[in-house]
Amino acid sequence: MTAAAASLRAVQVALHDHLLDRASDAAEHVRDGGRITVSQRLAIYHHAYRARLLETLHDNFERTWGYLGDATFAAAATDFIAVHAPAHRNLRWYGSQFAAWLAERFPDDVDIAELAMIDWELRCAFDGPDADPVPADALSLLPGTDWQRLGCRFAPTLRALPLRFNTVAVWHALDRGESPPSAVRLEEPAWLMIWRKGWEPHFRTIGAGEHAVLTKLQSGSTVAAVVAELTDTHFGGQGAAAMVTFLRAWITEELVVGLTGIQQGDPEVAHDRAHDE
Repeated sequence: MTAAAASLRAVQVALHDHLLDRASDAAEHVRDGGRITVSQRLAIYHHAYRARLLETLHDNFERTWGYLGDATFAAAATDFIAVHAPAHRNLRWYGSQFAAWLAERFPDDVDIAELAMIDWELRCAFDGPDADPVPADALSLLPGTDWQRLGCRFAPTLRALPLRFNTVAVWHALDRGESPPSAVRLEEPAWLMIWRKGWEPHFRTIGAGEHAVLTKLQSGSTVAAVVAELTDTHFGGQGAAAMVTFLRAWITEELVVGLTGIQQGDPEVAHDRAHDE
């Protein structure tokens, strides 16, 4: 490292430490003179760093911000910023730990962390990886013998989040600019499925049965194996009918991006192979 590079690095480290409230000799690298003092100049950067991170959290957690209000959100976000420096060069990823941190800060108000989790995952779905959905008539083209081997690949943006409160109703009210309802614990735990359809993030609530089927298929199980395993525990012996309903809905919603285990000559296999390539 050249002397000039070493000198530049020393300045950068000193300023970085100053921004993070660590012991720093940053003042020694700032020229005095003009209408403001060295400490005032450093204070400008100190404030600007936190203001930019707060702005990022406002953007990434817009509904959570609206739910908590300006003062409460700013207080929580400021405390989060104090202990969570950015881990990436791109501020797009700042706040990945915010929902979990809110769960610890507001342990008696789990709805706050759930709302922040929805905010974050919707943002992730928006700019997540692309994938082409299978055609809408994919199931009608399948030979009957392939149902025993049929499996699914799902959109890479798909996430299933656990819900314990009426957080979806809160999100919708905030999205419409209305006063949100009071937080109410759900009688039965639910799941929120989030993904991108076309260019827009989508979500809907699903029950334990659909979540169990989805999880099994995502892990590589075949449709037939899932029906055999879950039909009695979740569907009262009507697992096959439930599976067909789920598959049709998922394909319509552009959640399925590949069908596996079917004959090599079928159009869906060609679609799946072309996507992989």
